[in-house]
Amino acid sequence: MKKDYSTRLTLIQRIQTNHEDEHCWEDFVETYKNYIYVIIRNFNLKNELNEDLLQNVLLKLWKDLPKFEYRPNKCRFRTWLSLVTCNIVKDYLKSKAGNNAKKEVQYEEDFQSMSRVTEPEIEKIAEKEWKVFIAEKAYENIKNELSDKIRSVFELAMQDIADEEIESRIGIASSSVRVYKQRARNALIKEITRLNKELDCH
Repeated sequence: MKKDYSTRLTLIQRIQTNHEDEHCWEDFVETYKNYIYVIIRNFNLKNELNEDLLQNVLLKLWKDLPKFEYRPNKCRFRTWLSLVTCNIVKDYLKSKAGNNAKKEVQYEEDFQSMSRVTEPEIEKIAEKEWKVFIAEKAYENIKNELSDKIRSVFELAMQDIADEEIESRIGIASSSVRVYKQRARNALIKEITRLNKELDCH
């Protein structure tokens, strides 16, 4: 059964209005934490920092979200969230570098690297990773609604396996392979469109 994402249209406002609403916050984390993580990963920091930074970003968002101002006429939500994440990561690294300048040189190096990331670069990262994020979430939502054969055909096709090979593996006609792929694509595109509208409201 699909989750109802319609509430995401006003999720930020609800969190800002009632900061103690744990359900809203858990909803936000469940929806966006993977996207935040891949944004952090794009900054090319040391791998062991990524998980810590994700938790730090989430903690800072929870504390400061009531003060954040999202201007939908200026940018998409995904871009705003990426910029906020970048700023939080920069602040984290700057603080660590200042407190541990002699012991933790990596923080200073990472902070300098982050400082060179421009806003247009962040916007490009946001656009690229959002497409992947939404496509994966969309397929996760629809895959159980597809028949076993359609799902198998589509997953094999996504591995760039030729129709002839799929036909042989599944034991169906080549015409059916094409039909099944198209049905899966249609369902996926429909779900991607829905998620883009509801999770990237602007």
